[in-house]
Amino acid sequence: MTKILSATEVAQSFDALLDDVAKNGDEVLVERNGRVVARLVPSGSEDITLESMRGRLQILGDIVEPLDEPWEAND
Repeated sequence: MTKILSATEVAQSFDALLDDVAKNGDEVLVERNGRVVARLVPSGSEDITLESMRGRLQILGDIVEPLDEPWEAND
């Protein structure tokens, strides 16, 4: 079940909300000034996959190709 609460309501009942989320798997959306700004979900409820990160990551270079500069490995 998803609950939508104001940031003030969340602050006043944070411990109880944590218990509800952990026990019942509830999701809490936190609103501030009419906009959802945070989401409280049970730990481990979402598996992070490359597909779930689509649009959030930026590839800055080739991680497979060797560097053009010399380096030494520590023994």
